[in-house]
Amino acid sequence: MSTGFGFPISISNVCLLPALEVLLLLGVSVVQSQTVSTDFGNRSGATHVVPSGILAVGGVGSTLSDQFTINRLAVAGVNQTRFWISLSQIYATKYPNFTILDNTLERMKNSGVHPMAVMDDTPPSLGSKACAPPSDIWQWGQMAASVVAHVNQKFPGLLLDYEIWNEPEIASSLCISNDTTRLDTYISMFAEAAAAMHAQAMSDHEPIRTGGPTISNLTLASVWIPALLNNASAVPYVDFVSFHLYVSGLKEIDAGMTWSDLYANTQSSWHGLAHYYNLIEPLVRAGHQPNSAATPIYVSEFNDNWAFALDCCRNNATYGSLWNTVAIIDFLNVVYSGAFAVPSRLVYFNISGNYFCMMGEWNSEMDCNTSVLEPYPQFYTYELFASPDYLDLEAGGYMAVSVSPASTTSGLGATAFYTNTADSVVVINPTPTTYSAVNINLTNTGFTSPKGEVYLLDASHGKISSQPVALKTIAGGYSAEVEVPFYSTVALSIKSIQGGSAPRAVLTVTPQSGPRPLVVNIDSSQSQSGGSSIIGRTLDFGDGKWLNWTPTTSHTYNKAGNYTVRLMLKDQSGQISTANSVVTVD
Repeated sequence: MSTGFGFPISISNVCLLPALEVLLLLGVSVVQSQTVSTDFGNRSGATHVVPSGILAVGGVGSTLSDQFTINRLAVAGVNQTRFWISLSQIYATKYPNFTILDNTLERMKNSGVHPMAVMDDTPPSLGSKACAPPSDIWQWGQMAASVVAHVNQKFPGLLLDYEIWNEPEIASSLCISNDTTRLDTYISMFAEAAAAMHAQAMSDHEPIRTGGPTISNLTLASVWIPALLNNASAVPYVDFVSFHLYVSGLKEIDAGMTWSDLYANTQSSWHGLAHYYNLIEPLVRAGHQPNSAATPIYVSEFNDNWAFALDCCRNNATYGSLWNTVAIIDFLNVVYSGAFAVPSRLVYFNISGNYFCMMGEWNSEMDCNTSVLEPYPQFYTYELFASPDYLDLEAGGYMAVSVSPASTTSGLGATAFYTNTADSVVVINPTPTTYSAVNINLTNTGFTSPKGEVYLLDASHGKISSQPVALKTIAGGYSAEVEVPFYSTVALSIKSIQGGSAPRAVLTVTPQSGPRPLVVNIDSSQSQSGGSSIIGRTLDFGDGKWLNWTPTTSHTYNKAGNYTVRLMLKDQSGQISTANSVVTVD
């Protein structure tokens, strides 16, 4: 049996809902046609940035501790994670015990996983239970700073981002009955801990970022976020703003939530994913934190449902990957509805068991049983977007100037972006109808001789399937016709095949030596293209940090040593040129 897309259908080892089985058995395929149009702005670098490391999976290296499985996620391009640092565990006694934290960070380091951490819990010496407000907030802040000191000494450069507490607006998370007192206490805790943590990091000559308020009850966003961003003691230390986002809960599960219900919630104009992001972003831009116009926003937990229970869709063979594609598209497309920037981090909530996972045993319940660790359907969505073998978005890129249709409440939706090597369009079909002839028009691609590859992800194939696709020349660009099967994701990626001479990398670094902290100016603007246009530019500062696309910048070195600044250019044909310069910091 064939989809007409060119991919054979294989139904083995896939758990299908009865409705989908009926569709397959009946061979339902309604002929539908549609056009998806995109404008890549000649890859100018002037559109909205997609930050590198945007996609993350929670608990990798902590609740998910199997090294082979961690490596598999990292190889798939998912190399960002979020985990808890429990002060009640570290300071269970008078003397800190960092064994669990060290083992966790060691696993992450060995796999090339970059973590962010939640500084959480109250030690027994400061409270009767872990959720209690600390009896001495200053001392709690000093304990948090001691963790930073330990991590910077043992794992320098590994852990940069720290959230202060987890979901403090909930009385069962920060155990204070009065709402106003709970908010005021959290602000005091944030200010004390973040100040102490930054002071420690400065002493260590290691950068860190602190942020919050890490809330999940977003009806309180208009209270909690301004309170944090307008508090004189806290605001100097707000380096990012974070929140959690779930579009359904136990009530919806008990009411028999279906895919149609979940999709409607996800796209809702009053409680959907884009709605809440567009509600929160203006609050962040109006804050008094440093550089408020560019403060990163982290969705540090998201999923289809917050309940530790079986729902219609989270791990389902048809809807697991589908919902996550919808979510990523919606988050990226916020810039087309007026947002200043896309989220800087999207962390899929994963706890390895209890119905939340990326890996687990395929069984009738799809309950994330950890006795066997096989990729669940949603894994392949993240591999498709993140992996350098596919769309390579984890390395960063830029949004297209426009895409139509973008996020929708019915029919096909799409997003479009470009990376160092490719222009990509992702089309989502959340309906039970196959669109047999979808024309994808790509204009102002910045490519002169591209080749096309199309990727398919749906329950019929289980994994990502790919095949070349013919490109037709149209006015200002190229077009391809593809089939978009029911309940599927189809991505079209085009890359240049043009050859010619390689680009020439030219790098100027001044000064090249001096006492710390040393600020150097880095200029690669005199680099020259060869036989094809430069489509990728990376500056590696030699201290574990790098920057994509920007030709000129400055960088500060806080620790003594010799650092090699490296410029790498890549052109449309894939040819690479590099240049190096050594900086000596006394």
